[in-house]
Amino acid sequence: MTEAVIALKDVSLTLGEGASSVHVLKGVSLDVATGEATGIVGPSGSGKSTLLMVLAGLERVDSGTVRIAGELLNGKSEDQIASFRGRNIGIVFQSFHLIPNMTALENVAVPLELAGHADPFSVAARELAAVGLSDRVTHYPGELSGGEQQRVAIARALAPLPRILIADEPTGNL
Repeated sequence: MTEAVIALKDVSLTLGEGASSVHVLKGVSLDVATGEATGIVGPSGSGKSTLLMVLAGLERVDSGTVRIAGELLNGKSEDQIASFRGRNIGIVFQSFHLIPNMTALENVAVPLELAGHADPFSVAARELAAVGLSDRVTHYPGELSGGEQQRVAIARALAPLPRILIADEPTGNL
């Protein structure tokens, strides 16, 4: 049997406080094996994006256990989780999070450079070519269509060769 690269057990999360609190996740358990592709579907407001943020270590749970790539995230510091995420998880956000004053090439290369990759701009150019944007590498996000911006975000997520790719509505603008 293949080891689960994602393992959630009885995860619960409440957002907000008091009368405005919302129980977003209640007793969620999930196992995803290495190499397995999994889709999370449900109506708007059902907690899909929140669940993905938990998987990425961007949202902490109130209870339950979160084990990603063999690491228990519960109890780790923000810095430890950020370091872990940088080494193991690629994220395609629903709203892209591209830096407006950086070119497509820079948006993909700078995170690689910050992580210490030897040749970040060559890797970034290769990934942008892989998503069909080799002729748009010098363009800024404001000069790209929504679909092109999304492909830059996909290239950025794939460039460091993460063990896990998390994508929140990755085809929404394609």
